[in-house]
Amino acid sequence: MKRRSLAAVTAVLTTASVVPAAAALAATPNGAKTTLSNSSVSTSGLRLGANAPGATPMSLTLQLPQRNAALMARMTAAGAVVSTARYRALFAPTAAQLAHVTSFAKSHGMVVDQVDAAGGQVMVHTTASHVSSAFGVTVRRASAHGVSGVAAIGTPVVDRSIGLSGVAGLSTLRMAKVDNAHLAGSSRKTINRTPSSKVSGGPRGRISATATDGSTDCATHWGDHLQPSAQVYAKESNLICGYVPQDLAKIQGMTTAVQTNAPSIGLLLWGNDPNMLSETNTYMAAAKYPALKSYTAYPAATNAQILATQPGCDPYGAGSEQSIDVQSSHSVSPNSPIYYYGAKSCQDADLTSELSKMVNDHKVSTISMSFGEAYDQGLTAADKAAWDRPLQQANLTGISTFASSGDSGDNSDAAGNDLGAGGNPDNKPHIGYPASSTYTTAVGGSSVGLSAAGSLVADVGWEDAYYQQKSLSSTAKTRINFPVDGAGGGVSQVSTIPTWQKGKVTTSTTMRAVPDVAGLANPYTGFTVRDTAYPESNGVPTGPGVQEYDTYGGTSLASPMVAATVALAKAYNKVSIGNAAPRLYALLGTSALRDLNGVNTTGAFLPSTKYPAGVIISLDGHPINSLGRQENLVTAKGWDNVTGVGELNGLNFIKAFK
Repeated sequence: MKRRSLAAVTAVLTTASVVPAAAALAATPNGAKTTLSNSSVSTSGLRLGANAPGATPMSLTLQLPQRNAALMARMTAAGAVVSTARYRALFAPTAAQLAHVTSFAKSHGMVVDQVDAAGGQVMVHTTASHVSSAFGVTVRRASAHGVSGVAAIGTPVVDRSIGLSGVAGLSTLRMAKVDNAHLAGSSRKTINRTPSSKVSGGPRGRISATATDGSTDCATHWGDHLQPSAQVYAKESNLICGYVPQDLAKIQGMTTAVQTNAPSIGLLLWGNDPNMLSETNTYMAAAKYPALKSYTAYPAATNAQILATQPGCDPYGAGSEQSIDVQSSHSVSPNSPIYYYGAKSCQDADLTSELSKMVNDHKVSTISMSFGEAYDQGLTAADKAAWDRPLQQANLTGISTFASSGDSGDNSDAAGNDLGAGGNPDNKPHIGYPASSTYTTAVGGSSVGLSAAGSLVADVGWEDAYYQQKSLSSTAKTRINFPVDGAGGGVSQVSTIPTWQKGKVTTSTTMRAVPDVAGLANPYTGFTVRDTAYPESNGVPTGPGVQEYDTYGGTSLASPMVAATVALAKAYNKVSIGNAAPRLYALLGTSALRDLNGVNTTGAFLPSTKYPAGVIISLDGHPINSLGRQENLVTAKGWDNVTGVGELNGLNFIKAFK
């Protein structure tokens, strides 16, 4: 593999610029204290209750300062790639320092789960009472944004001799959600993409099975069916039944020569469907697509264990996301080994712990993270570092990471999909983590119309605006007030703008803008997956699961598709690259990318009993949220806050990404 030239970077590796390991933490007088203000949980927006029971479980990440921070920043900016061993030699704390922190943790009743030597972090699980005694804080019941848990109130204080620089995980309120959008009514037993039930319910209800001219059938490919005789938009089709693996490969413009490469692909989520390989290959056989030959899962806990300790994570429901990730990745890169890492919960502390393990195992070329939170505000600096350390290590050791940007537009909607039970308390735009980290590539969403001949006849952003058509023979329409469905985008409140965005993004000159790139995400032009559906009551399975086919979209589909394409590009060009985003911005305006700029040009028609003349959806609209406010995301020429720099343009992208 080619590595970027390190001449300019390694020139600074002198005894004057590299901090020796033994000197990374200076000696401190006995009894001196360190106040960890970077770990203090903000009480803004929290509803605090009584002190938490002492046995309340908590997962923490104890952080030591990494060495040579300035050098790390310069190497990251230069796009340098080094071996994992070299990374550890340059930046890791000493074994003695890690042992000192490990000893401190054990002395306070904490159980050490993982020691991330390269990242300078010790991951533990413990209880509220031990957290209180170790850090001098009070752990209280708390809730925010519809999530209930506990939060450590007060500023943590420890003996300076321990060497801690931060503690992440002092609040259990940060819980990720999968960023997928299920097309309601799409469940079926076969991949015959004409559902068998009549329309029922609201605008996303089932479609009819009757196949006639002016048909109410879903379209296998764009334009196969269109019910209304009056066309509201220049490009229209009945909604897509759900693309299959061959279609995803065509959408990404993959050729046989490119797909002969077999880069290893990594996926991060929580929980695990133990039948994933057999489910996937049942689907591939039915679709007449190559089987997935190499699949390895590393679950940190079973779904039953997660359900018992963190029921809000809905591990059985997350199995559909696992299907999306695995089956879309395989569709794009059918020869790639896939490594799935399932965290023991959807809490940040457990996800970042599993991410660190993935990066240190170093088995993969790319990592896709199809989840996130609707807010990055309120992240403590230590919580942010728990994400950023493994992401930056991935960059510097040649692993490209990707994070979905969300499915509720700018997250200003009080009833948006990604916002939890409590919705958005301030009704302002937000963007979540890890998508807004400067050390990952944030993936937004598009709407893609693929013809039966395999050409892209419709290709626009994803921000759904819903209208009731007056009649099938009239273009008159009225807006339906419906919660926003659309790719996430916005401006970070915690990450400053990276150099590769300066002068290219239009929404901020000081803070990180999201997204960076886009992929197929609209559920009305979605992808068929095979997953296991469970009858549930309040998220708890009440019976055995049943395998079925469903149609999904969401930026959680876009992220693994983009990641798999980048993995193929790296393998095709035999290059070792970390963060893909800087190169994507360098390609802005070239034929390597497709610039998506088609506001209100493309529509999907959806028959509905609630609206007799049906629902027409502007797939790249400018939606108004349920509060009657127009969101601030809109596609435009060049970079925009829906699709970033655009979509990856097939072989042109593959050849240019090096």
